[in-house]
Amino acid sequence: MKRKKSGTYHHGDLRQALIDAALRALEHQRAEDLSLRALGRELGVSPRAPYRHFETKEELLAAVAVEGFRAFGELLAQRVAAAGADPIARLRAIAEAYVAFAVERPAAFRVMYAPYATVKESAPDLLQARAEGHRATMDAIAEGQAAGTLRGGDPMQLALVLWSSMHGLAVLLTQGQLGRFDRPVEAAKLASLVSGLLMEGLAPRPAAPPPPAAPPASAGPTGSRRGTRATRA
Repeated sequence: MKRKKSGTYHHGDLRQALIDAALRALEHQRAEDLSLRALGRELGVSPRAPYRHFETKEELLAAVAVEGFRAFGELLAQRVAAAGADPIARLRAIAEAYVAFAVERPAAFRVMYAPYATVKESAPDLLQARAEGHRATMDAIAEGQAAGTLRGGDPMQLALVLWSSMHGLAVLLTQGQLGRFDRPVEAAKLASLVSGLLMEGLAPRPAAPPPPAAPPASAGPTGSRRGTRATRA
């Protein structure tokens, strides 16, 4: 039997294997500390083999983020389909799916929304994945506005309100910040409460009541004197 050359990868798709290995590593280390060479050693390939697929660590992290958005898209599609045709129900499903994904896949979530310069922001696949990740929110907001169940205004601004609120909750949960309370916090229930409150805030504002009618003008002393002079004349 011929021995495989030292450093060759014989387990299939090295690119995907590197992404999977990076996700495993990110469960216990920061993205900044990730090493292509270390991942290559873990997979049993030559030190240069990973660089045939990713020139830099930032490129690998961009691919990890794309993988995260793909997985999030699958969860989102399931939740939105279960919510039905009502735009408000779909919007709540999107908001709660965001938190659920962050709790279930914290390593991927952290890379998807890593600080700028951590990943290769200009990677075309990542730009497309991010746009697709937010499209469902924009569509549900536009449909809700058309149906009159959501307040008017710039859909992008409303989407940012929704996203920033749910993202803040997701970060608190994934960082363990809410574990400091004296009783356990259930992520799904809290996400449902927050999304419900957001829907109340995004509901159409009631029409302002008409201003009170102005009282009828009464003739003042000057008007009376003018009237008297006119009569005398």
